[in-house]
Amino acid sequence: MFLPAGLGNTIGAPLAGRISDIIVQRWEVKRGGVWVPEDRLRGTTIAALVFVPMSILLSGAITQYVDGTLGIVLNLVCLFVNGLGVDLVLSPCSAYFVDIMHARSAETMAANTALRSAFTALATAAILPLINHIGMLATNAIAAGLAWIGFVLLWVTIHYGDRMRAWLDVGFSTPSDN
Repeated sequence: MFLPAGLGNTIGAPLAGRISDIIVQRWEVKRGGVWVPEDRLRGTTIAALVFVPMSILLSGAITQYVDGTLGIVLNLVCLFVNGLGVDLVLSPCSAYFVDIMHARSAETMAANTALRSAFTALATAAILPLINHIGMLATNAIAAGLAWIGFVLLWVTIHYGDRMRAWLDVGFSTPSDN
């Protein structure tokens, strides 16, 4: 059942890297050679706004209201789209962390992986009791809502990242600093 999600991940990872690199290059040209790390996140917006939350929401609706083979097939499509969307969001975010913290990229990636693993563990522990208590569609609607909150946070970072980095010196570095 999770092969479509894995296939989505397999396609999404290299696609996310290529899209992210192209967007960074185009925005750098638009700015006259000025590189801005938040440009890396611009490629995440469609996946964060549509692919991830809608695949979650539709999967909940399909699971609750569509029976039989059609329900399974539609859920497999949702799993594929979700796997694709998650990689289109998380891969550029990881690259962004490295972009803003070149000198400490290994530590940044370790912290990113730890945070994602902790969140996944908590969500996994809570998901079945939540489904039993409020149902599949409502649980998936909550997850989609959290994904949309993530989109808003990405949008804020894209548009105000330079100002947010100016609030606190987190050791921002560029490749030439190393």
